[in-house]
Parts: sequence; structure tokens; C-alpha cells
Amino acid sequence: ASAPNSETVFRRSPRSEISMYSLPDWAFYPIAALAVAGMVAGALSYGDNSERSPEEILTDGILFEGDSLNAITTGNGLSARILREGEETFARIDAVRGPFDGMQSAGAFFALSPGELDAIQGRRVRLRFTVRSAPEFGAPGIRLNFFVPGFGQDSGEHVEISERFETFTLEAASPECSWEFGYIGMWPDWDFEHNTVDLERVELTALDRLPDC
Repeated sequence: ASAPNSETVFRRSPRSEISMYSLPDWAFYPIAALAVAGMVAGALSYGDNSERSPEEILTDGILFEGDSLNAITTGNGLSARILREGEETFARIDAVRGPFDGMQSAGAFFALSPGELDAIQGRRVRLRFTVRSAPEFGAPGIRLNFFVPGFGQDSGEHVEISERFETFTLEAASPECSWEFGYIGMWPDWDFEHNTVDLERVELTALDRLPDC
């Protein structure tokens, strides 16, 4: 895979300063079945991270690239397919509506397994997304998000992207210590004929445990 040409870092406010809207439970119920299906497919075909010990998850992190990109799931109004160009494998994601239009979802997302959630909950996390605007119908930007209790649609970061793969880093510290769910979410800009991105890699690293957890 080609090396990204730059890296941009976004940091969310520490837990004492967070005042954000969280997706209500009803917003997650419609995607729960899809999330489970995506997790099962990923586990059967590409290795289930939940089989790793908490220590291994904390040491090695959680990575989606290459064949494991097949674990991606999409909510209503988005689609994703896995493509290969030479040695590069990426997910091509497009959107025909925005995250606040109609029923909410996590967009195009990777669902974290119960074992992964148990290992990383109560910690600050770092997510790295390697993404580009697609060669055809390329979107000028994408919204990156991490859905766990305490973080919802309003807490995502919108970034501008180019025709080259670039890495964007999002650091987050949830105000909640117990996580019943976890989704790594993305939502391309959805303007007509400018609504498609290519995702090469997503990496999650668990950092320090938060003081109150």
C-alpha cells in the first residue's frame, strides 16, 4: 500500500469539558442486527479480535486493513464495496444522504466485539483513518466518528481530503466508563456526484485509563 502523504490530528476535549449529544438507544437498535452480522462475518472469514486476550488487544490495538476491511457495515443511505488496485486494498464508500437526515446510524462502520469493548472501555483511545477522495465522484470531505456511550453524531470530526491517501488521527476520551457498544464510523460528504471516498486502513489504539475509571 502506498504511504500516506500527511497526518492530521484531532483531539476531543477531556472528559471534564465534554458536553455532547449522544445517540439515543433507539438510534442504535435499527443497526444492531447489521452490526452483529458484520461482526460474525468478520470473525468467520478474517479472524475474530474477540479471541485475543485483553492484554493482547491493549498491546497490539485493533486494525482493519486488507481483507479485514470486509467487516465494514453500512447504514441506510450508504454503501461500501472492497476493491483492489495492484497491491492496494480499500473500501469504496458512498453516501446519498447526510447523518442527520432520516433515521440515524453510525454510517459506514466497524463494530467492536464484546471482548474488544471490555479491554478498551474507560480508556482514552486514538483512531487513525487512512482515506482519500475517490477517483470518480470523489467527495471533498468525510466525517470521522467513534460511537460509544457519551459520543454521538455531534461529536464527529469533519475533514477535507484529497486524491491521495492521507491519515487523520482522532483522539477521544468518553465521559462514560462502561461501553455497551462501540462503532468506528465514517460518513462521506453526500453532494450529488461528489459523495465517494476510499478507505485503506483504520487503526484503534487504547491509551491511558481515565482517572475516574
